Amino acid sequence: MVVPPPPSLLLLSLHRASAREAKSMARRAPLRCLFLSLALFALLPFTPAAAVPCHPADLLALRAFAGNLSAGGGDGLRAAWSGDACCAWDGVACDAAARVTALRLPGRGLEGPIPPSLAALPRLQDLDLSHNALTGGISALLAAVSLRTANLSSNLLNATLLDLAALPRLSAFNASNNSLSGALAPDLCAGAPALRVLDLSANLLAGTLSPSPSPPPCAATLQELYLASNSFHGALPPTLFGLAALQKLSLASNGLTGQVSTRLRGFTNLTSLDLSVNRFTGHLPDVFADLTSLQHLTAHSNGFSGLLPRSLSSLSSLRDLNLRNNSFSGPIARVNFSAMPFLVSIDLATNHLNGSLPASLADCGDLKSLSIAKNSLTGQLPDEYGRLGSLSVLSLSNNTMHNISGALTVLRACKNLTTLILTKNFVGEDLPDDGIAGFDNLEVLALGDCALRGRVPEWLHQCKKLEVLDLSWNQLVGTIPEWIGQLDNLTYLDLSNNSLVGEIPKSLTQLKSLVTARRSPGMAFTNMPLYVKHNKSTSGRQYNQLSNFPPSLFLNDNGLNGTIWPEFGNLKELHVLDLSNNAIAGSIPDALSRMENLEVLDLSSNNLSGSIPSSLTDLTFLSKFSVAHNHLVGPIPNGGQFFTFSNSSFEGNPGLCRSSSCDQNQPGETPTDNDIQRSGRNRKNKILGVAICIGLVLVVLLAVILVNISKREVSIIDDEEANGSCHDSYDYWKPVLFFQDSAKELTVSDLIKSTNNFDQANIIGCGGFGLVYKAYLPDGRKVAVKRLSGDCGQMEREFRAEVEALSQAQHKNLVSLRGYCRYGNDRLLIYSYMENNSLDYWLHERSDGGYMLKWESRLKIAQGSARGLAYLHKDCEPNIIHRDVKSSNILLNENFEAHLADFGLARLIQPYDTHVTTDLVGTLGYIPPEYSQSVIATPKGDVYSFGVVLLELLTGRRPMDVSKAKGSRDLVSYVLQMKSEKKEEQIFDTLIWSKTHEKQLFSVLEAACRCISTDPRQRPSIEQVVAWLDSV
Repeated sequence: MVVPPPPSLLLLSLHRASAREAKSMARRAPLRCLFLSLALFALLPFTPAAAVPCHPADLLALRAFAGNLSAGGGDGLRAAWSGDACCAWDGVACDAAARVTALRLPGRGLEGPIPPSLAALPRLQDLDLSHNALTGGISALLAAVSLRTANLSSNLLNATLLDLAALPRLSAFNASNNSLSGALAPDLCAGAPALRVLDLSANLLAGTLSPSPSPPPCAATLQELYLASNSFHGALPPTLFGLAALQKLSLASNGLTGQVSTRLRGFTNLTSLDLSVNRFTGHLPDVFADLTSLQHLTAHSNGFSGLLPRSLSSLSSLRDLNLRNNSFSGPIARVNFSAMPFLVSIDLATNHLNGSLPASLADCGDLKSLSIAKNSLTGQLPDEYGRLGSLSVLSLSNNTMHNISGALTVLRACKNLTTLILTKNFVGEDLPDDGIAGFDNLEVLALGDCALRGRVPEWLHQCKKLEVLDLSWNQLVGTIPEWIGQLDNLTYLDLSNNSLVGEIPKSLTQLKSLVTARRSPGMAFTNMPLYVKHNKSTSGRQYNQLSNFPPSLFLNDNGLNGTIWPEFGNLKELHVLDLSNNAIAGSIPDALSRMENLEVLDLSSNNLSGSIPSSLTDLTFLSKFSVAHNHLVGPIPNGGQFFTFSNSSFEGNPGLCRSSSCDQNQPGETPTDNDIQRSGRNRKNKILGVAICIGLVLVVLLAVILVNISKREVSIIDDEEANGSCHDSYDYWKPVLFFQDSAKELTVSDLIKSTNNFDQANIIGCGGFGLVYKAYLPDGRKVAVKRLSGDCGQMEREFRAEVEALSQAQHKNLVSLRGYCRYGNDRLLIYSYMENNSLDYWLHERSDGGYMLKWESRLKIAQGSARGLAYLHKDCEPNIIHRDVKSSNILLNENFEAHLADFGLARLIQPYDTHVTTDLVGTLGYIPPEYSQSVIATPKGDVYSFGVVLLELLTGRRPMDVSKAKGSRDLVSYVLQMKSEKKEEQIFDTLIWSKTHEKQLFSVLEAACRCISTDPRQRPSIEQVVAWLDSV
């Protein structure tokens, strides 16, 4: 029998052994689970698999436990627990007397309420049911009187939090990431006097923290308290400061108010304090001289004001200081940073700090990230900052610094500097053109909005690793230098709003990083907020993080002339091209249609002539387009994304016309003065002729209706099949076809009204197949309406047959197709609405999405989407190849259950064939390598794309990410390279990595790597992937 060490010694040693102590408390949930698991493993005796059968009473209790779980969720457990030797069962541990002491079943897919049979295990000490789908409350635990640790985190528990006083031996309780409601126990310890670790973060708890006037009974034992991401309000109670043994305290993301008491000094053992994202006000108490063990201090996004506490200088062990987004004032130099030599990250941005930068910061030799943006700093950059050899990221934007030449001279000595943000400083100074060297590792340089004078500096030519260059909103003159096209890694260039002249250098059309994906060994990256774009071409989008920088060329609002190079079409990686407000002449090159990833194309306010190439409709991802205020003529292209562009995109071109109004002039011709005069002379005759024609048409139409009224529906269908369709009144009042739905009859008119006439405000998604709108049906239901933008010359019967076939694909992990109708040339598909957007949104768009999406949720999403894809491949009749599996096509309902979307749409858009064929099969980053040689979509191609999705879940990274260094942008290549270098642990998202999850993470990584094999024959079937994921 194992004799455990004293619990206090074990806790201390585990804390000291943590290799990830420097991470923020907002990311520590996985580590807390790791701590619980390791502590329990060491504390409890353990019986090996060959043990004798367990006690009969315990055997019955365990069988009852498995039997009481919901069907489906407990099937695997019931199958695994066979025989009478229950001490050898998966997840069960016993003592020498064959009595069950531990039940560890994390991530087993268990569903339903916690079975009450736990009460029949009298010696149960360790319970881990985390990462499952358990519901209800925790009352079943209260009879397990011997329980010492309980981990119920990351389930679906949704009852009121109960008093744990019935568990006198409980030392660690983790119920984080559930939906528990109610208030805390009056004594703040949930009634358990021996509690050491309490984690209730990410629930729905509310009320004040503690109404009790007396110290809680666990005041001498509680070491870790996590209450973040709830709805607590009010001031911090005095009893909280009586928890003298606390080492970690997180109260982030609540609604706490008032001032922080000076009693904070009583937390002398504190190593980590997180007060961020609350509504605290007043001064931050100057008591840190008593908190000498503190390593992580986070209090950003509050209402703190006043001076920075001088006692911060006493935090000699501090590694992370984040006081961002408050109202602190006064000089930064109040803090002596020389006494804080281990600082790695400092963020004091968005305050009211003034004065000059303190020279003492230069003594922080480990400092990697420094942000003091959006303050009122003045003066120059201290010469001493050249000693910051570890500095990688520096953001001083939105201050009033001066002497840019001196700043650049100092910073060139910082050899590890990769990101330099100096926006909105040095106003009106001269940008040094030469004499600056040494920025060999610089990847991001932002000097926008400084009104700097001069030319694009020559010394930038030496910055070979430069990826992002912003010199916008300055007063630069001269031409754009040819050498910019030799910066092989450059993906984002903004020279807008200057006074540059001359032709666009042809070398820009040869930027290697925009022609093809490039590789380089670097991996530098920062999530530090940066600055706000001015450019109208991005519709006010805020580029607050490097991950939001799409490959772009902003050359707008200058005095550039010449023509648009056809070679721009070679920039297949470019997402944004803005040449607006210049003096560019000539025609729009047809070759621009080869820029297959282009999302924004703005050519407005130039001197362009000729017609708009119809091939631009091939730009599948184009979401913003403008050629307004030029001299263009002829028809506006019809099809693709062009039907989404408003008239403002084309205004100021009198010679342009919509297809239906181009009949009176030959395409490409503009009306002449004679045409206009002749039109005026004949207007009266035309009006008379039109009136006569209308009368005759009405008579004929009435006769036709009387003769054919009984055959009206068949006639219309036949006419549609022969000629396609355009908008008419009959379309408007046709009923919507619903599949397997008892919906009240709905007309096309009702559906269009439910989208507010396809108002752009209702757009919730877009892609190669068209736009998706949120719609509220007359009966109050919310649905998603996809407006297809593909070839509409197909036979209607054939198209409807395809739609009806797709509607038969019914699975709990598919977004069900609920209805269909046709409105002119548009096909409208009605789908179930998913409340929680897409996996792409949570992983890549929402700022806290990665934190909210815990590992258990990610695994559940992987399992669900795999089952949906397996259904399409094998169980659906006919079998369906998805062809565009990606994270944005995995939608999440209100319970974060995965639903695969957009399956089968390729067959609707393309002519019916045995195989799905198209020139563009899938989405960049997800396309299997064999598709470059064959246009036939296969099930193994879907498996490859799904493998990329698994990598997204494991890494939190995009398949193609321009914010990464070149060798890291392609996620598949990056993962394979890291595996080849035996650096697998570095692959995983730090938000989900922990030793507790290590086995699961590596299992899913292995499955993903098999899916992305370059040889389709070596890839598993999706059914095998489902089996692997379900066994994790």
